[in-house]
Amino acid sequence: MNIVFFGSSEFSIPFIDAFKEDIKLVVTSPDKIRGRGKIALPNPVKDFAQREHLPVITVSKFKDQEYKMIKSTMPDIFIVVSYGKIIPQDILSLVKCPINLHPSKLPLYRGAAPIERQIMDGVEDSAVSIIRVIKELDAGDIIIEEPFKILPYETKGDVEKKIVEIGIPLLKKAIEVSSNGECDGMKQEGTAIYAIKITKDDELIVWSFDGLNIFNKIRALSPKPGAYTYFRKKIIKIFKAEIANFVNSRPPGAVTNVFKDCFNIACGKGCIKIFELQIEGGKRISAKDFINGFKVKEGESFG
Repeated sequence: MNIVFFGSSEFSIPFIDAFKEDIKLVVTSPDKIRGRGKIALPNPVKDFAQREHLPVITVSKFKDQEYKMIKSTMPDIFIVVSYGKIIPQDILSLVKCPINLHPSKLPLYRGAAPIERQIMDGVEDSAVSIIRVIKELDAGDIIIEEPFKILPYETKGDVEKKIVEIGIPLLKKAIEVSSNGECDGMKQEGTAIYAIKITKDDELIVWSFDGLNIFNKIRALSPKPGAYTYFRKKIIKIFKAEIANFVNSRPPGAVTNVFKDCFNIACGKGCIKIFELQIEGGKRISAKDFINGFKVKEGESFG
């Protein structure tokens, strides 16, 4: 079987690895200018494909050249996982059944950030959906779907691992179904909700919000990019926290309690207990090391 794989993020990589024996071409996004040196660096998918000696092309806009390159692989199927671009109809028409793995119960959370937005919203009942790719974003018929739970303490990283474990065998099953000419699926029913791309504003912790809202944001953005706040004029990213069972009498953002291995921060309602964080320009450290290094005191403010 000849597979052309479309993907652009780290989340795509385990799926490329699972199907690499049959992948004839990887299509991904262009290199981006990164860092202080303004150097063009490949995205994680291109980097992985090159290390695995898989043919890879970067596409900013699909033109005749890209069409010919994809067609030359004589593709049987397209697999799309976290690609982030609309694929034109003339390219989709090269195969009978282009399929996309989407980590939500569609039509809920279509779009760029379904995992993050579901966790931020406190969603527990989700699904891995394999859908037919059409021109409209994440709107194709559902070929196969498997539900799963997002547990209240799970981070984005935890959920991604769960989706990979479910998604690889689900994709194999969908490929088997489609290779038998059975690519018809179920129409998506209900009103679509869109999971728009995470912005820098989304990453900022607003301490006047309630503790559950802040806790969900922290786990939705862990391990990357990280929910951030400020402390002593430095950017601090928080990666591991939990809701503290503690009555709060201080203003939002204030440190309410300092313990040996963690500390509490007041929210608009309730408190958050902090266990792991990162200081601007540094590496991730435990709250214990942060407390000892910065001599954190009750009453000091974050934000």
